[in-house]
Amino acid sequence: MPNDYVGKGLSGGRVIVYPPKNSTFNAEEEIIAGNVCGYGATGGELYLSGCVSERFCVRNSGAVAVVEGIGDHGCEYMTGGKAIILGEVGRNFAAGMSGGVAFVYNPHKTFDSMLSTGAIARFRPVQ
Repeated sequence: MPNDYVGKGLSGGRVIVYPPKNSTFNAEEEIIAGNVCGYGATGGELYLSGCVSERFCVRNSGAVAVVEGIGDHGCEYMTGGKAIILGEVGRNFAAGMSGGVAFVYNPHKTFDSMLSTGAIARFRPVQ
């Protein structure tokens, strides 16, 4: 499995990470890649079948990134692009985020408590 910085500086193309087909674990419940995935991406697509550690999509300015859950400090200083998180997020989400769009699936209603207290981005629930 990949380690840290998957998709760092991505400026085009498509990165897809998924577990082997014969895996015995549920990808959506496991860490599939390390810290700072999608760091500084300016374009392209990043698809991660599973969860990632901290600092997902930090400084993203144009890529589309999809993941099943993230650790702390996700979308920090994000200025563009799209982050789609289909599971839980860690604390301090969106600190310094000034652009782009983040879609977060929030079935357990925990998102508000994970949002950075200094977040300048606006969030609204989607029905």
